[in-house]
Amino acid sequence: MSIDPQTQSFIRQKVLRAISSNRAPGMHFVGYYLDLTVPRFEKSGVEFVVEPGPHCTDANGVVNRAALIYLADIALAGANRVFSDPNARTATLMLRTEFTGEPAIGTLKAVCQGSGFSPRTALPESFASGHLTAGGREVMRMSGTWVAPPAPPGRVMSGLPWEGGENGHMRPLLKKNELEALEKETVRRFEKALRDAPNGDVLAPLCNPVVKRTAKGAAGKLAVGLHIGNRVGHVQGGFLMHAALVTAEAAVPQHPLLTGASAWYISPGEGKAISARATLLQSGRNVAVVRTELFNADRRRVLEVISNHAVAARQG
Repeated sequence: MSIDPQTQSFIRQKVLRAISSNRAPGMHFVGYYLDLTVPRFEKSGVEFVVEPGPHCTDANGVVNRAALIYLADIALAGANRVFSDPNARTATLMLRTEFTGEPAIGTLKAVCQGSGFSPRTALPESFASGHLTAGGREVMRMSGTWVAPPAPPGRVMSGLPWEGGENGHMRPLLKKNELEALEKETVRRFEKALRDAPNGDVLAPLCNPVVKRTAKGAAGKLAVGLHIGNRVGHVQGGFLMHAALVTAEAAVPQHPLLTGASAWYISPGEGKAISARATLLQSGRNVAVVRTELFNADRRRVLEVISNHAVAARQG
């Protein structure tokens, strides 16, 4: 299904606005592209909200799962960041998601609460849990563990807009001839996505790895770019987990319902592409279990995911 010219123009404007806002230190491209807002940011809990539109949904109004896991990851991180310095870096150690099966249609709202960083470990860890709703219906339950490691060499961190940092939307809108190389590449990626979008879902060709079945499961490759990057230039954790799950699903087409997954973050996702390898661990009549590994181009392990897949219940 092709995207109509008016919607294409809307998405192009979103992209240019997000690129312009991304010039501000703090939040990254996708946060601006999705118009992420944070109505509540307190130690007692946080609330992160996204109003969906054709820039992140398919023709039926269902939000792309990459955006859901991104929101889950950043909201859980936020629930831990309330206990840290706004200019500190935080990183995901582990992320767990459970999917209820409700369609992600309507306003997305992630509500989470963190534990605070424990002094028990040399690098203090903080745990957070919460749930994500769409149109008031629970779509996902999630939890995870975060740390606050030093920033990469030469990188100065800045607070996010809801932490008192600069709101990039206040920056002037760039003209196309003012874009830098990575920004121009992002525009080209979106232009191609607008042409290739399945069922009107422009995020699918941008966030889904190219996958194929293998003798043991499936393999995939995800192109890396500004559109899925975080504040330090690595692939944002939600997009890494989504890429792993798309590959895992390709390994078990006979078990089409993804019910839950746990991800362990081992090293940063960086470079021009991330490769994925899904191995079928168990395939029964009703349930399957898949292990998916993500690697950088130098074969450094990035992520390990174990996911559960199921067969739908019979109707009637």
